[in-house]
Amino acid sequence: MDPAETQLVLGTAGHIDHGKTALIRALTGVDTDRLPEEKARGITIDLGFAPLELPGGRRLSVVDVPGHEGLVRTMVSGATGIDLVLLVVAADEGVMPQTREHVAICELLGIDRGVVALTKMDSVDEEMAELAGEDVGDLLAATRLAGAPVVPVSALRGDGLDALRAALQAVIEDAPPRTPRSGPPRLGVDRAFAARGFGCVVTGTLVGGRFAVGDAVEILPDGLPARVRGLQSHGVAEQERAAGTRCAVNLQGVELANVSRGQVVTTPGCVVPTLTADVQLAWLDVAPAVDGQAAVEFLSGTSERRARLAPIGGDRLLPGEIRFARVHIDGEPVPMLPGDRFIVRGFARTEMGGSTLGGGVVLDVAPPHRRRSDPGLVADLEALSQRDPRTDLAVRIARAGFTGIGQEALRVETGLERADLDALLTEIAADGAAAATSARTWLARPVLDQLGARLERALDAFHAAEPLRPGMPTGALRGRLPENVARDAAELVIEGLVASGAIRIEGDVALRPDHRPQLDAGDEPVVAKLVAEAAAAGLEPPAPREWAERLGVTPERFRDLVAHLERQGRLVHTPGDLWFDAAAVSELRDRVTAHLRERGSLDTQTYKSLIGTSRRTAVPLMELFDEEHLTIRRGDARVLRGGG
Repeated sequence: MDPAETQLVLGTAGHIDHGKTALIRALTGVDTDRLPEEKARGITIDLGFAPLELPGGRRLSVVDVPGHEGLVRTMVSGATGIDLVLLVVAADEGVMPQTREHVAICELLGIDRGVVALTKMDSVDEEMAELAGEDVGDLLAATRLAGAPVVPVSALRGDGLDALRAALQAVIEDAPPRTPRSGPPRLGVDRAFAARGFGCVVTGTLVGGRFAVGDAVEILPDGLPARVRGLQSHGVAEQERAAGTRCAVNLQGVELANVSRGQVVTTPGCVVPTLTADVQLAWLDVAPAVDGQAAVEFLSGTSERRARLAPIGGDRLLPGEIRFARVHIDGEPVPMLPGDRFIVRGFARTEMGGSTLGGGVVLDVAPPHRRRSDPGLVADLEALSQRDPRTDLAVRIARAGFTGIGQEALRVETGLERADLDALLTEIAADGAAAATSARTWLARPVLDQLGARLERALDAFHAAEPLRPGMPTGALRGRLPENVARDAAELVIEGLVASGAIRIEGDVALRPDHRPQLDAGDEPVVAKLVAEAAAAGLEPPAPREWAERLGVTPERFRDLVAHLERQGRLVHTPGDLWFDAAAVSELRDRVTAHLRERGSLDTQTYKSLIGTSRRTAVPLMELFDEEHLTIRRGDARVLRGGG
């Protein structure tokens, strides 16, 4: 996306009463204090919004956040969706406790672009202003905002406003968006109200994809269905809005009573709220050491929840440490995607002056059921922390093991757009790292190789135990895989073995390519006797069970032997489960064919006479020739199929 066309959101930060709202009013002409209580008390209590026109023609959406310590949760909900920050520090007071906490929050949220406005220059002399500027520089030196320009301003007199606009213009010239510009559209609700004649309206910062009038949406975590009836940005009606803008969305089909701050409006089926997430956590150096789990307040987007933090790969959280952790949400699940930023706060003040303990980035919103001490879990999170989409997919496919993971599940867990997901999976498949079943379930190559090796061993064992049989029934072969391997996954494994030449499929059996059915030495006398008895019996063979008893073998072994002789062309199997001497059947086939060619048809009674046996064997032989497509029944007679 062209940087000149990229929509960006600017957020304010700073201590209470340092002039944030007055500065925004001077820059934009909009008073972002809209609540009567804010007007009466002179402080910002809730988020305020305004458009800011810059000299280069770009427009920023401004989110004005409160600076009061008790309203840090509100500050975080505004700061989560911003791309760059306007840090406001009063020249007459310099860095204050909430300045430090707000800067720490910006650092934890990964905000690396910003400008410092040194306000109230009309009330200080040059020396005090210089000290305040140095104080700010020292505070930012160890953060992502180090080197941010410091612009002296006076909102009261208008001094420095043009320089501040120019500084903001310079910062955004090559500023990439910090919030997502792909994936499902998501709007974290920070206000919900009823507009006369329109009904329910929500506002928030749109990230991910676009919203358009008429779009079907759902409101999470409750899953409430709705439709976009109208869109506005800073009071201007639009047919669609791109990510990176402040939006007011008029929702149709939902009551205001069911909508509140902290919910997320998104495309149906694209985000699944979660009660558990694996994260990369930065624990502030002013935060206390914690043994085991820490009870915290978890802030993500505009959502606020009580939660428990459990370190991964160890049992302690140490001040200043960056490590992996698992978040267990209390109460309603939170709609999140990998890459989302979060803040955690405690329930007591730290030496910094606030209650912020840390924050970081969400890595996995559908973590596996594995012990936190599992080295494999740590290795997976190391890979996920790279924030590379292909690596994200590879990790999720690999850890799915024998069960595999569906393509839709991959889309929802990663937040990737369908086209991007398809392209990445095509690359992964082309490299041989994974493959998909007919049901679009993905399994990693090591898993497929492991399952394939199991089947090869099972087939080798079958051939060793049953050398006479042509192969192993494919159903029985699939049954040798673990129960959590779905049929389509088993078929994929078998297809891979066939493609590699490791096995062959003939009919409904699988066999090794070099397998040749062969008799045991002990079977040869039995087979010789069986062949002789079949020739002597002609068209009146015994029933299989009787024959097996006569030969002194089990019925199962008898079937293996006659099936072997059938494959050799020495016996013929007919309906009714009878086995005939092949030469006798061939001679009968010739007689039937000759009769039909001479006379045209053969009624049932004549047919039985021609065969010269009892009904027990005559009917199966008649049905055999029908199955062979030699004859076809017409009423009470048979004729040659196809006229001979």
